[in-house]
Amino acid sequence: MQKQLAVPKLFLISVIVSSLVFSPFVLDFTLVSRLITFSISILIALYFLYKSDEEIKINIDIILLAYSAYIFFCSLSIFWSINKAESIFEISKLTMSFFAFLFTFFSLKKVNNFFIEKLLKFSILLFFIGMAAVFYQYFTIKNLNKESLYLITGLNGHKNLYSSFLFLNLFFLIKAFYTLPKIWRGASAVSIVLTLIFILLLKTKAVWIGLIIMGLACSVLYIYKLSKRKSKINFYLGLSLSIISANLFFLFFFQPIINKGINYNTQIKLLDKTSKAELDNERLILWSKSYQMFKKNPILGVGMGNWQINFPDQTLSGLWRAEDLNITFQRPHNDFLWVLCETGIIGFNLFLFLLLSLLLLLLQTLKSLSGYINSSFDVILCFGFIAGYFTIALFDFPKERIEHTIWINIIFGISYYYIRKYNPSHIFIEFKVIRSTYIIPFIALLTIVTIGFLRYKGEYYTRKMYDYKNSNQYIKVLAAGKSALSFAYTIDPTSIPINWYTGNARVKLGDYQHAQNDFILAYGYNPFNRNVVNDLASLFASTAKIDLAKKYYIETARISPRFDDPKLNLTAIYINENNFKMADECLKSILHDSERRTSYQKMVDAFKTNELKK
Repeated sequence: MQKQLAVPKLFLISVIVSSLVFSPFVLDFTLVSRLITFSISILIALYFLYKSDEEIKINIDIILLAYSAYIFFCSLSIFWSINKAESIFEISKLTMSFFAFLFTFFSLKKVNNFFIEKLLKFSILLFFIGMAAVFYQYFTIKNLNKESLYLITGLNGHKNLYSSFLFLNLFFLIKAFYTLPKIWRGASAVSIVLTLIFILLLKTKAVWIGLIIMGLACSVLYIYKLSKRKSKINFYLGLSLSIISANLFFLFFFQPIINKGINYNTQIKLLDKTSKAELDNERLILWSKSYQMFKKNPILGVGMGNWQINFPDQTLSGLWRAEDLNITFQRPHNDFLWVLCETGIIGFNLFLFLLLSLLLLLLQTLKSLSGYINSSFDVILCFGFIAGYFTIALFDFPKERIEHTIWINIIFGISYYYIRKYNPSHIFIEFKVIRSTYIIPFIALLTIVTIGFLRYKGEYYTRKMYDYKNSNQYIKVLAAGKSALSFAYTIDPTSIPINWYTGNARVKLGDYQHAQNDFILAYGYNPFNRNVVNDLASLFASTAKIDLAKKYYIETARISPRFDDPKLNLTAIYINENNFKMADECLKSILHDSERRTSYQKMVDAFKTNELKK
């Protein structure tokens, strides 16, 4: 019995610890730290499974087939992505999600009652630990207003992510209420009430909508179960119609809705200058530009992790915070569009195939259950929370976070357990796992652990590099940048390549030859970052490669129409070439006043005056 408990125990510990651990020594306190923790824990659990000599049978059914196909295709996207390091990292996160799914199913199959009981108790404990963090953050806030709410992050690094994690944890709190003994039931009841209060106070509208959808889905299914109707659900017909409907919505109907929203907000802004419609427009514009990105790469997408790289290629026009405040966007705030852009039609439909298969099989399973009250509640709860979670994903980015993907995949695993137990159909292949096949997951996990440590090292030295840059210690900037770089880490969390920082440090030190090499490398890692392209052009200009300088200044101005630097630099080139007509056109396109603009305008005006005298 102890041997049977070893792997589920290790998995439970990995889930809890990876939801709590953080590191203050890197740029993102939670993301990489939790990937490393979870991947090491799963590697240890896999070792214990290997040593147990337990015979494991795997039945490849439609769910496992869909999940495996989706991961395989996403892994292939490394070959056509611009930034390979970001693809590798995203694929690592996706693979760990799959391990969470598999280990949940395995643990339930081996020790169902033990695993569920411990998991539910841990979820209650996790809530109270998170609540302690919230109270600490609350009492450090001097003035509580809407903006200061963003300082309340719990253990998740962001207000909205904390709110969506509360939503996920609510699944386990509700199940704990009707599953655990009296004392724990009371603790779960308190946790449920406080969770709903926190979600209300945090004002994350996406989670409010997700909560409503979850409630409606659970209510409808509960009424359906009570009615005891005998309506037959044809799985393959239902799956086909669901996938076609989802494709029609996202490919044909969603974009016109977005455009109408943008036009409406624009009109509101024109009528009311104090309106926040421009900020509301920002997310809609992100979605609209995501569709532009998708249309350039409709079949295969831009590659996992590369939305952030390719996004500026659609230009930053309409996003004044990106242009004037230099704020960067790392995700589209819509996980469905994120998948569509990065994996194209193929990956998007593999993702839909997995998600919709799971939901439809849950419906079939619910229909087949009779006399299993708790199991029926579990299936209804699984369906409702999966529907609610992916409703949240329509407006936010939970896919980015390790703890979110782990916990939603635990719900997937629980769903899959009930599907296989009460609705064991759609199995295509059955085989036994032999000891030699363990080498594949061992290699995968060791690779992910290595990638995690390289990312951690990259962020650690990038943070040091920022400090050295701010204190003008350029030699140390170069050393820190060199230490940060690896095959798994090439850009910082704002999508700026590390080589851009080292290139600028070399410019300050007068090493223009090596600076050019750094800027060319930086351009290879992110060819659409306005700072990278602009500085590469400036280096070409300083080394008398004027045609190249013009090309990249024009490209920078295309990417960011409100960015004045490339236009001012182009104006300087045209003045040196005595091309005052082009210089005048550049000056007219500049949106902000500056000393350089005034100086160049005087030169152009003087030329015009001389021409008139002639």
